[in-house]
Amino acid sequence: NSVVRMSLIEMQFIKKELLSALVAMDELMGSNEINMRIAAMTPAVILLMAIRRGFRLLFYALFQVGKSKEEIYSSFRQTILDIERLLVMRDNPPSPPEPLDFGSTRPSNNNAETNNTQQSPKSRTLSAEDLGMLLLHIHECRNILWQSRRRFRSDVLRNVAEDLAELAGERGPVSVSQQLQIITRMARTYPFMKVVSSGVPFDMIIPGSG
Repeated sequence: NSVVRMSLIEMQFIKKELLSALVAMDELMGSNEINMRIAAMTPAVILLMAIRRGFRLLFYALFQVGKSKEEIYSSFRQTILDIERLLVMRDNPPSPPEPLDFGSTRPSNNNAETNNTQQSPKSRTLSAEDLGMLLLHIHECRNILWQSRRRFRSDVLRNVAEDLAELAGERGPVSVSQQLQIITRMARTYPFMKVVSSGVPFDMIIPGSG
């Protein structure tokens, strides 16, 4: 009887140890379940990131919105150059020629009226047509800043927006000479308005210019 009892006790002890081992294995599997799920999701996440990057590259290639920083700066400088050309041509133009009166000895009053209506160079302003063209160029500059705002610092965006508002006359009436001074200030202040030399001699770009 004692041998049978000892055998039963040993069997119960072994059963208890097996159950404890099974419980420990279950706890270990439960703690590693999150790691296993993350490991199973890793290939899917990498695939989604590759698809997203490929879609962005395709989108930029189709719609041409993935311009480099230098291309964006060059577009902005070109628009400012168009504005400066317009202002320079309207800054101090010569007076129109006197009209020719055939068959009459009476002096014409058109020249006098032109001189009376002509503004002084310091207070000269743009006409309605020229102002409309200026506003179109300013709108193009603002579009470049908005679409490529990540290429500019926040303080630069704020200052350039203020300069464009002054240039458009949104902060008060401005003359053509004042607008030219604003353009000069922008070219002097912002680094992206300056063209960096490539170091290539001019006679190598245009043969026979030396």
